[in-house]
Amino acid sequence: MKTYFRLLSFAKPIEKFAIPYVICTLITVVFSTLNLALLAPLLHTLFKTGKEACEAAIEVVKPEAYTDILAWFNYYASMANEQFGAYGALQRVCIAIVISVFISNLFRYFCQRIMENFRIHTLLKLRRAVFDSVMDLHVGYFTGQRKGDIVSKVASDVQVVQYSVTGTLQVVFKEPLQLIAYIVMLFNISAQLTFFSLLVIPVSAFLISRIVKNLKSQA
Repeated sequence: MKTYFRLLSFAKPIEKFAIPYVICTLITVVFSTLNLALLAPLLHTLFKTGKEACEAAIEVVKPEAYTDILAWFNYYASMANEQFGAYGALQRVCIAIVISVFISNLFRYFCQRIMENFRIHTLLKLRRAVFDSVMDLHVGYFTGQRKGDIVSKVASDVQVVQYSVTGTLQVVFKEPLQLIAYIVMLFNISAQLTFFSLLVIPVSAFLISRIVKNLKSQA
């Protein structure tokens, strides 16, 4: 762990990259989750039957819970259907999806740009530190070492270390946030199906791994 924190010191000032990366990641995760949620009103508007349309036209009730995101989207889709008709509601739902996808991809691009700048910054400091260390070595060191080994350490090995250091932001911030957001949205859509999926997926993965292991042993 001490070695890792020592390597992480080459990324300083890390807050220069971490703060904008976290902000862009939050916006990306929010709108990526909304893309999933917006599919419900789109499908509801497309495949609504005549009986459902008549029932929706009689009364459109606001959801009681503010956390019920899916119900709010369906409420606004029903309001748009009542005011602008099915075609107008479909247009507005599609426009909302396009805007949400555009914002999500735009901030995902910003995240990648920040990450690339962070990697270049870390790689530059690492290679500069390695170069200074090599320059401080005694001349006799170079007679006992192969030149290719030194070049490999300065080039490829430093790059491997750099990727392990810069991957910290993705592991700590992006992936947990995205996982939590999708799980919350799935529970919001259907808690029973989400529980069923969480129970079935590990069992299926275990069975598949056992089958693959048996096939490899037989081969």
